[in-house]
Parts: sequence; C-alpha cells; structure tokens
Amino acid sequence: MWLWLLMLVAPAEASVPSLSLLGGGKIPMAGVGMCCRHSARGDAARQCILDFLLQGGRHLDTAQIYGNHKEVGEGVRLAVQQGVPREEIFLTTKIWSDDFGWEKTVAWVPHMLGELGLEYVDLVLLHVASADGKECGSPKQCRQETWLALQRFQGKGQIRSLGVSNFGPRQMQELFDLGGTPVAVNQLEYHPWVPTIHRETVKWSHRKGVVVTAYGSMGSNTYASQITTQEALKQMGQWHGKTAGQILLRWAVQQNVTVIPGTSNPKHQAENLQIFDFELGSEEMNLLNNIPESEHMLYFGHTPDQFQ
Repeated sequence: MWLWLLMLVAPAEASVPSLSLLGGGKIPMAGVGMCCRHSARGDAARQCILDFLLQGGRHLDTAQIYGNHKEVGEGVRLAVQQGVPREEIFLTTKIWSDDFGWEKTVAWVPHMLGELGLEYVDLVLLHVASADGKECGSPKQCRQETWLALQRFQGKGQIRSLGVSNFGPRQMQELFDLGGTPVAVNQLEYHPWVPTIHRETVKWSHRKGVVVTAYGSMGSNTYASQITTQEALKQMGQWHGKTAGQILLRWAVQQNVTVIPGTSNPKHQAENLQIFDFELGSEEMNLLNNIPESEHMLYFGHTPDQFQ
C-alpha cells in the first residue's frame, strides 16, 4: 500500500529536466541532499534514498564528511533491485580537505567506492577550497594535486565528472588552467538572501559553462521555519498553488540552478520534485532578486574565493 501511494504522488522521472555538463553527461535539476539532519544517518538515510528513487527522483547528493556513504549506497542498490536503472541515478559525493593531495586522494577514491558499494559515482566535488597546513603545500597546490589525482580515476570510469563546492571564480580558474578535466559543477549556498559575491559567482560559472547546484535553498534546518513563513513567499505560493519552499526552489531553477533540498519525508520529497509545472512571473522574480543588501545572510558561512 505504501509503495502504491508513493507512485500516485510521484512525478515521472522524465518530468525533471537535466542540464548538460562540461565533458559530457547530464545532471537532473532537482535532487535530495543528505547533509546535516538526524534522518540522513543510519536506517533513516537508507530509507530516504529508497523512497526518493522509487518516486521518481534521480539526483542524490552526499559527502564523505556526512558519514552516510554506506547507507546511501545500500539505498541505491535496493532501488536498483526494485527496478530503478543505475544509469538513471546521478550520485554526487565530495572529498573533504583532510584527504587533499595526490597520495591521500588516490587512497580515498577506492575507500569511498568501497563504502558506497558501487562501481562508480557520477560526480566528485572538492568539498571546500581551504587546505591550510596540509602536506601537499599551499591551498592552491593541494586543490590542483587533488584534481589531478581524481582525473586518474575518471580515466578508469570510476568517476564520471569532477566539480567543486564553495569555490569562487579564481579558485575554479586555477583548475581550468591545468588543461585537463573541466570543472563541471560548482555547488554553493544560494537563495535570495545570499551576498553579492555568491550571485557574481553564479554568473561567472554560467558564462564558463559550469553548472551551479544550490544548497541551503530553504534556509537549512535551522532557519527553514523562519524563511518559509515570510508573507511574500506565502502569498506567491497561494497564487500558484504551491508551498513557500517550492517557490524558493523554483526561483533557483528559473536561473538554471539545480537544487538539492534535504528531507527524508516522502511527501516533502515529492513536493520538491514538483517545481517544473509552474513559472514565477517577472515581478515575483524581481522581488526575490532584489533583496536589500542589509538583509543578506549566509547560513553555512562559506564565501567564494575566501581562501588562497
């Protein structure tokens, strides 16, 4: 009965559009994030992945530092056993700066794949740009060394694409300058209240052909209740027959930004996928695009190009 109900509310997989990646492949514009909540660990994480995939979701986002590779991989394998093609699933993970550097990265990749229990991942991101005090040298040297090591596994088919998280234009250009694998994705905090540097980073990324993925779209677990109850968002939602959270997600995707809201509630998962059947008008977009600078804020504190 439960799976039957999920199928009733689930959008078809094809109803979620995808964006093309530099170097090949496509990334679905809506996914589920597996960070920073109790239900992203243990049995709940495994069930979250299974529920999301069975109701049409295809984009999963996790990271080494989230501590749930094992459960995420189990959820993927269970979904595949129940008929979800592995080739339709886009799985992102991230390497933390503790594992930056050639030797550490070369050791990290097989460990990561072993934890997941999968033959390949679709995207690996350098999780942060900071790398102070590492054996590989300066932060720039560490990032570049890590990038080159990851390319080795891309050549073996164990990683399909490479990208970054919380990087700015200068930091991304340093990786482009290596002349090898292009930066396919930049994941950063992105919502109507982000500082100007985040908006400028998104514009730069788009000019270079780098896909942008937003996290913190609804204010994170800490601020979601405060953000989504704002009257303007509630009114927009009522006009479109959507929730305030769906309005915020739609604001991002209308700017060609993919979204990965984190939830383990199947109803909310379905809602987060149902953001492609309506469109915000120009006045609504202008309102959200012009939040006064005095109201700008970051929930997670990562600033592009902050680190050398």
